Amino acid sequence: MPVLQRVSVSVKNILLATDFSPVSEKAASYARALALNFRSSVDIAHVFDPSLVTTSLETVLGKTVKQRRRIATQSLDRLQKNFATAGVEARASMPEGHPPHVALLKAARQLDTDLIVAGTHSRSGLERLVLGSVAEQLIRKAACPVLTVGPHAKQPADGPLVFRTMVYATDFSPKAAKAAVFALSFAQDSGAHLYFCYVAAAKAAPEERKQLDSRFKAELKRMIPESTYEWCTPETVVEHGEASKAILDLSRRVGADLIVLGARKASFWLTHVEHGLTPDLLAEATCPVMTVC
Repeated sequence: MPVLQRVSVSVKNILLATDFSPVSEKAASYARALALNFRSSVDIAHVFDPSLVTTSLETVLGKTVKQRRRIATQSLDRLQKNFATAGVEARASMPEGHPPHVALLKAARQLDTDLIVAGTHSRSGLERLVLGSVAEQLIRKAACPVLTVGPHAKQPADGPLVFRTMVYATDFSPKAAKAAVFALSFAQDSGAHLYFCYVAAAKAAPEERKQLDSRFKAELKRMIPESTYEWCTPETVVEHGEASKAILDLSRRVGADLIVLGARKASFWLTHVEHGLTPDLLAEATCPVMTVC
C-alpha cells in the first residue's frame, strides 16, 4: 500500500437519519456535536412509510397514518429546535417511501452530503440477514462516509465533539486506504491518539508469527505520512483472530471514541455481512464507527 498524502477532509453538510428511537436520539447528539466542531449544517431526515402498520416508536403503535405523520412531524420539529438552540443550522424533512435507505441516499445526493450519521439497532441471526438494517444499506451504497452509532455507544459530552483516541483498522485494500485519509484528518483536527491496526487471521508458529507481525507493522508504518508525526505519535498494532472481535477488543482496551474502517462495496454483503464483521462492529461498539466506501 502506498504512503498516504495528508488531506484535510471537509464536513460542511451532515445528514442525520432518524427514526426517533433512543439510539437515533444518541446519533442526533453526535451529529450535533460534530456540527459544532466542524461548523457544519445538518439536514435531519425521517423517512415516513404510510404503508407500515407499526413503527419503531412504541408511542405510535396502533395509530392511524394521519396521527403517525403528525407525531413524526412534531418529533422532527423538536429535533430541529434542539439543534438551533445549540447553535447549529438545521433543516428537517420527511420524505415518504420504502425501503428507507433509498430515500435517504437520494437526499444525500441532492444535498451534497459530506457525512451521514445514523443510529443502528442491535440485530442478530436470521433477523439481521433477512431484514438487514438501514445503516448497513447506507454503508453499502452511500457515496460519502457513514458514521453509525450503536446502542452501546457512549453519550457524547455537550459542545463540539473532540476525538481523543481513534482506531483505524485496515486490510491494506484500496478502500481501507481511502478510509485512512478520513482517519488522519479527523485525528489531526482533534489532536487524537491514532492506532493503525491490522488483524491477522492466519495461524502460524510463534517464530513465523513474530516475523509476520514485524512485516505487518512495517507496512502499517509505511502508510503513515511523515507530517503526521508533527502533531501526534501514531501507533501500529497487529491483532490476531476474528476481525470484528479483535477490533472491538482493541477499541475497548485503548478507550477509543471512534473506529474508522473501509467497506468494500462490491463484496460487502458476502464478505462482511455473512461473516459478521460490520454488523457486529455496528451493534457492539462502545463508540461510533465510521465506514468509508
